[in-house]
Amino acid sequence: MDANELDVNRTLREQLEFHWNHQLRARLEGLTDDEYFWSPVPDAWSVRPRGGSTAPVQLGAGDFTMDYASPQPVPAAFTTIAWRLGHVIVGVLAARNAAHFGAPAASYETWEYAGSAATALDQLQAQLDVWLAGVRGLGEAGLRAPVGAKEPFPEMPMADLVLHIHRELIHHLSEVCLLRDLHLHTKPGTSREQLMTAKTTHIDPEELHRNPAFTQGVITPAARTLHVGGQLGTDSTGNLLDGIEAQTVQAMRNVLAVLAAAGTGPEHVAKLNIYLVDGVDAQVGYAASRSVWGGHRTAITVVSTAGHARPGALVEIDAVAVIPE
Repeated sequence: MDANELDVNRTLREQLEFHWNHQLRARLEGLTDDEYFWSPVPDAWSVRPRGGSTAPVQLGAGDFTMDYASPQPVPAAFTTIAWRLGHVIVGVLAARNAAHFGAPAASYETWEYAGSAATALDQLQAQLDVWLAGVRGLGEAGLRAPVGAKEPFPEMPMADLVLHIHRELIHHLSEVCLLRDLHLHTKPGTSREQLMTAKTTHIDPEELHRNPAFTQGVITPAARTLHVGGQLGTDSTGNLLDGIEAQTVQAMRNVLAVLAAAGTGPEHVAKLNIYLVDGVDAQVGYAASRSVWGGHRTAITVVSTAGHARPGALVEIDAVAVIPE
């Protein structure tokens, strides 16, 4: 490509990627369930446990459904963050990913809506990743191709659809951010400082590989910080368990016990350090730790060491965590 030639595909992707990486992602980080389901007005449309809605139409195939009506009311119903994220995840992204980029079929009627803020943000990130990868794969020729019969205007070029989706994402997710601000300033006894002490911010630079198991770095706002001392694979009596798998599971359980005793949990951990003895199968240790730790992403360092102070110890784990107010 000539140095002076415009890379339209890259320009279109960066329209969304820049906004997501430098504005939206940080604003959505730490979204709580209270914010997710909150409504400042009665009778708002939301996402609710199945059977708990009075809306004329209840969309969804899982344990939670999304409120709807057809025809839509005039004026339009007020919608919660949960509803708006459901609309963005399914109607804006997942349905288009299925129609144009080979993703699994998705619709408002068949989607399993998120019953928590964390699950909704995970769904949003997953669908964004599929969308941006799909747009990247279109190249220049694909952007000029018609969208086809799966869209209301089949002759429209894909570039027009990409612009439309990005406009939808920017304006709907900006509405979500505004609702977070409204929640902050209308809930009694809540201040910006109090809110910041209860969350951490994940740092994942674009130039580094994004690993689904952990984040590259964590910012901890002003808050009490817990430093968990090195935990071995010892039970409540001090006995050392046998083998790397059993020791790793127990060491991780010990870390969780310290977190719980301090009033915090794995979702507030900023850093894990795992020290494995030379020659130990790291993959076995990793799988064992994941079985206890679950899907909580955090910064992590794994170190190979000649040995530990206690003979027979194969793994030691320590952590740093924020204690929410």
